[in-house]
Amino acid sequence: MSAGGPIIENPWTRDVPWIDRDDADIDAYVAKLPTRPAYDLAGQLRHWRDSGLVMFENVIPLSDIDATLEDIAHLRANFSEFDLPIEIRGKQMQSKDAGYFPIDEPGVKINHLHCFSRAAARLSLNATVMDFLTHIFQGPPATLQSLTFWRGSQQPVHIDYPYVRQQKRLAFMTASWIPLEDVTTDSGPLAYYPGGHKIDKSGFFDWGDGSILHDEKSTRNPMEFAHYLYARMKEQGVVPVVYCPKKGDALIWHGNLPHEGTKVTNPEATRK
Repeated sequence: MSAGGPIIENPWTRDVPWIDRDDADIDAYVAKLPTRPAYDLAGQLRHWRDSGLVMFENVIPLSDIDATLEDIAHLRANFSEFDLPIEIRGKQMQSKDAGYFPIDEPGVKINHLHCFSRAAARLSLNATVMDFLTHIFQGPPATLQSLTFWRGSQQPVHIDYPYVRQQKRLAFMTASWIPLEDVTTDSGPLAYYPGGHKIDKSGFFDWGDGSILHDEKSTRNPMEFAHYLYARMKEQGVVPVVYCPKKGDALIWHGNLPHEGTKVTNPEATRK
């Protein structure tokens, strides 16, 4: 199903992880494992299948988070020495060309921090997160990109895969979100649409000429995509849930899960 025309090619459903298939048997899969992780793998796999996300509480070593914050402070103090990619309100540039390190400002994202900070790479490669994704993908996952920011994005509802296409198999992508501090309700926390990852609920948005991917040839824009998703979720009765994690928690979501940044009600509040 699409908005504005037929889908000419569908690289999403051509090849999907086993758990996205209608015949996925979680109990049989877990029963055959020679060893099982310390967490409730079967329960988390069911939650992933049904809701499109899992939450792990207190699995990120606080020492890794603190080390990442120290690395960011170092980059901030020495920004002119690094070619760190930064997005400032939609404009891409390098940190050394920005004239300052604007991480405290709204609409600012650091790209690929994990390539500059060993501590940030450890966050992305957290053992529990990696173990769970290995069961999802049936193989070792890799970090494709990372985004780091201090302020709530207030980004309208969207899905990641139309924008992030570095992997060869489109459906084999997830996102992880790791708070560097306790998140409050007034900082514009993340909200997600549980179950909205299922294709029959999300449908496919046509960016132009049947493409489900956003690129330089697209004739539709991200706000049109947001309006489409809002309408789809309302039609399907999927209500957003606000996520306020604690420092040390981790959230992983499906590459087709609609999510958004909620309204920031306290401009002084951070959402690191």
